[in-house]
Amino acid sequence: MLHPRQRRGICTFRLISEIQRPADIAGWAGFRISNLIPVTVSKTRKLAYFALILAALIWGIAPPVIKYTLNFISPVSFLFFRFLVSSLIVIIPLVWRVKKIKPAATDWLVYFFLGFLCTPLNLLLLFWGINKTSAIDASLISITSPIFTTIGGILFLQENTSKKKFIGLTVAITGTTLTIFQPLLESKTNFFAHLEGNFLVLLGTLVWVIFVILAKKYRHLDPFILSSFSFIIGLIIFFPLVSISHFSLTPSLLSALPGVLFMAIFSSVIAYFTHIYGLSKIEASEAEIFTYLQPIFAIPVSIIFLKETITLPFILGALLIAVGVVICEYRQKI
Repeated sequence: MLHPRQRRGICTFRLISEIQRPADIAGWAGFRISNLIPVTVSKTRKLAYFALILAALIWGIAPPVIKYTLNFISPVSFLFFRFLVSSLIVIIPLVWRVKKIKPAATDWLVYFFLGFLCTPLNLLLLFWGINKTSAIDASLISITSPIFTTIGGILFLQENTSKKKFIGLTVAITGTTLTIFQPLLESKTNFFAHLEGNFLVLLGTLVWVIFVILAKKYRHLDPFILSSFSFIIGLIIFFPLVSISHFSLTPSLLSALPGVLFMAIFSSVIAYFTHIYGLSKIEASEAEIFTYLQPIFAIPVSIIFLKETITLPFILGALLIAVGVVICEYRQKI
């Protein structure tokens, strides 16, 4: 959904933990195609590119799908059913994987804590935020997680950075700040709720960043076990919350079912495995670039189906983020 955090519900920290170097290719348009993709592309790399684009497509349209579905179901109920379906899908492969790897007893506490951060807590904040803000804003804010991860690595892991990257990070953070506060620059009656929603999405993104930074210290953990276990943790956590809310089957649940199934099957499972496949075939720094494609898919879907609009502050914020990412990721050919 929304980021490997999220976004958007998939805990593929193997990707993030490997993103230590400046990217090998440029981030967005504006450069020669030879700077983006090698002239001679093997079949394996083509399949990897296709897999990563498919994952970006699924996670890109996730925010508008979530926004639409929340018209019929609460965020807590949405997440409960999403975790229920996802858990049923992964439970058998998870048991097989655990028997094969046999994680140490001390690792399970780490699995539990990281699993709680990367999916239940992260997604609850994200869903609460999307319920209050626009899907377009949520999509743009959530893809900034690699930027904040880099900052976190510099502050807490003493990772090195260049002057060029520092400038790029500053520009990108400026664009993110403008995007978050854009409701104050627009004449909307619900600007406070919109602003609150943007902050909730940002908070969910920062939770994901904390997860990524902590996960770098536990690279021996199996990503599939962590991801699958996080679904079960979410199911256990949200079950009593749904019970307390006296949830009952209503006609509106049927309207929410397509969105729940999309997020559980496509976002949590299919996008996860296509992303992992693409990552296994190309460099992690190159695979990271595909993350920034998500708003390209989210924006037209949000405009067409949710009737959302693009404003001048949003455009300025998006441009600043794009420029900042390009400065950080682009490396001149030698």
